[in-house]
Amino acid sequence: MSSYRISDTYDGIDQAMRLLRRSMKGMPERYRYMKHYDELRRAVAVLLILLEEATPWMEETEKAKRATAVAKKMFSAVR
Repeated sequence: MSSYRISDTYDGIDQAMRLLRRSMKGMPERYRYMKHYDELRRAVAVLLILLEEATPWMEETEKAKRATAVAKKMFSAVR
């Protein structure tokens, strides 16, 4: 998974949360759902932070996979 996929995921989650916030503003008796909305917001915030922190690791992993594939090809050519 490369960083642009993580970035797209991040943007999609952000758009969904904005849409949810706009939907909540127009909802009658929204106070009944505010506790759940706040819990969801906190959980999504943690997810986004973890996703942001994982981005460099995912890039490093992709580089490592490519390097391993190249090394295997070179090793098989030497045999």
